Amino acid sequence: MLTQTLTYLSVKTIERDAFTIHCVQAPEDGELVNAQVIETPTKLLLVDTLQLKPHADELRTYIESLGKPLDRVIISHYHPDHWFGAATFRDYPLYALPDVIDRINQMADFVLNYHRNIHGEKAAALIPSEKVTPDQVLAEGEFVFDGLTLNLIKITDTEAPVNLVIELPDYGILLPQDLVYNGAYPYFGEKTADGDYCFDAWIAVLRGFQEKNYNVIVPGHGDPTDASIFPTMITYLEFAKEQVLAGLKGEELINRIKQQYPDYRLPLTLVMSDVMLFQM
Repeated sequence: MLTQTLTYLSVKTIERDAFTIHCVQAPEDGELVNAQVIETPTKLLLVDTLQLKPHADELRTYIESLGKPLDRVIISHYHPDHWFGAATFRDYPLYALPDVIDRINQMADFVLNYHRNIHGEKAAALIPSEKVTPDQVLAEGEFVFDGLTLNLIKITDTEAPVNLVIELPDYGILLPQDLVYNGAYPYFGEKTADGDYCFDAWIAVLRGFQEKNYNVIVPGHGDPTDASIFPTMITYLEFAKEQVLAGLKGEELINRIKQQYPDYRLPLTLVMSDVMLFQM
């Protein structure tokens, strides 16, 4: 796996004979979020668009440097670190699952204003000035992209109400996006459609992934890894669940998880999880 450092972003490339995956990662002020560029012999597909404008702009510059046309952009779920950058790619077809499109449209104005308020005077340089959201409906199931088979899988009631996972079944590669964080604190601030915490449903999905023979996992946050990340994620979620069910919240919850996982990055997601579970 090759690594390249740009002005803001880092790129890790996973090369196979028929394609290359470029995992483009934002720095911590951009939540270590990844955009995935799938490069085939004649064209490109982009999964997610990062959050901050300078990062999305550099992502576009990097894509243009590859010298192949960008065919489409796919947004995996409604969290803004994955779709705010769509404004930079407004001239390309923007796809998402129907439930993801609906959720983004429901939440877009709120999250844009929320992040503008967070960044204050810097907001104009960092946050999109207008709402650009996906409007092309993405279908679940297999489709062939320039000779490469991709399996699009809809996952519900985990890190977000609906997440898109992309499988490359012929190569044992999984792009789970935010179903997997590597070396960063996973966000667990969502509840299921039934009002339950997301832990059990999320763990069940990860256990299902364990049963498959994936050899490369390209996560939504953190570096590409292998299938050993699944038990690591499960252990984290089980621990976080124990703390929440024990009644911990606020700084007590955040500090307890930090103590257990002192080397993880992105503590902002712990704060966000606590806010969404206990303060909204």
